[in-house]
Amino acid sequence: MKFSRQEEFLTKGRSRQKQRTREALLDAAMRLARDGHSPSITEVAEAANVSTATAYRYFPNTQSLWADLGIREVTLQHLLADLPQAPEDRMETIVRRVTEMQFGNEAMWRGVLRASLERWFTQQSAPEADRMPVRGSTRLDGTRAALAPLTDTLPPELLEKLVMAVTLVFGLEAMIVTRDALGLDEPQAADVMSWAARSLIRAALAEAAD
Repeated sequence: MKFSRQEEFLTKGRSRQKQRTREALLDAAMRLARDGHSPSITEVAEAANVSTATAYRYFPNTQSLWADLGIREVTLQHLLADLPQAPEDRMETIVRRVTEMQFGNEAMWRGVLRASLERWFTQQSAPEADRMPVRGSTRLDGTRAALAPLTDTLPPELLEKLVMAVTLVFGLEAMIVTRDALGLDEPQAADVMSWAARSLIRAALAEAAD
């Protein structure tokens, strides 16, 4: 419900000024995140020269702030722009775009992950119908679009399983694993994620051919 009130606030009266204030807050949060800091709403407000009370009208909690930062940084349109024709190449293009973006602002994306985990914990006592989605669908939607050319090649059930499997091997969680558990740098991580995605696609095609 907090998010619906936020949307109502942004769209009622002086909407352009409100959008400028909102962007100023997001810009301030981004600057702080790039310095390796996970800022509070109060700190973001101070950095944006906005009162704390005003900042809370735009972002009622840090979860909403980090979620909006993540949404602003990645769009489906950007992921799908000028994709090649072959499914493997399409998927590799998306994997490398996501990896470059997330490694390029690692602190901010780690903040997004923390916010999503906090949102999950804070909603456990709420009825299922009242819970907000913990994560967006951009990565899943991008994978579906990349693998769409396989619609006439793979059975629907196998294609759906492939979409789910490929979505597992890139993105924020994969960045954390490749960085923290494996100690890889960005090029190495992108190569591993791309190889995994290609291997899954080839495995699905081989299974369909049997």
